[in-house]
Amino acid sequence: MSETRERLLDPTGESDLVTNTQLRPRLRSLQGLRLALLENTKPNGAVLLQHVGRELQENYGVREVRMFRKGYFGTPVEESVVQQILRDSDFAVAGIGD
Repeated sequence: MSETRERLLDPTGESDLVTNTQLRPRLRSLQGLRLALLENTKPNGAVLLQHVGRELQENYGVREVRMFRKGYFGTPVEESVVQQILRDSDFAVAGIGD
């Protein structure tokens, strides 16, 4: 499988920095994996993600689901939350509400 690189830009226009990040290969199976759900604090975001987590457990064998929350929808996720997700999860799903 070839490496995929995505070019990420700061949408706020406050930075001229461009960061290249390497994407991980697609998971072959979700069976037995730990899922992190990241919600952005907007209305209904957590509700939507709870349904996603339940579906992935029931239909794809996800072992564990943990919900993480941003401090505020208009700011990037805190580094401490990112590190917790990386340490305690095998993959993540981010969602928004409204």
